[in-house]
Amino acid sequence: MFPRFSSKWGIYMPTIVFASPKGGVGKSTATVLLASELAAHGGTVTMIDADPNKPLSQWASLPGKPERLTVIDSATEENIIDEIESAALKTMFVIVDLEGTAPVRRILDDRWALEVSCP
Repeated sequence: MFPRFSSKWGIYMPTIVFASPKGGVGKSTATVLLASELAAHGGTVTMIDADPNKPLSQWASLPGKPERLTVIDSATEENIIDEIESAALKTMFVIVDLEGTAPVRRILDDRWALEVSCP
């Protein structure tokens, strides 16, 4: 069983954010690999595709996406916190793939986010 935490929003897992100011460093690939492994081991996972190129959404449209994995592609700078909070109440894990120029600090300032920087 995966550990869970409680907050004013309920019980949730911390959010994992893949971020780098550089493109092409493997953020989306790492997001898909981690999410797929967590789902394969019984976790429910939401991936938030905050990259304008929508690589996670493109991947999810292919055959073979794990059943326990959901992709949200409607996140914008204005609503991403709401999307994360909503997903955190529904699934065990929330993993965010940010574009290189996204305002990372706005997301990471919330205590429940774990940053994974790709060099």
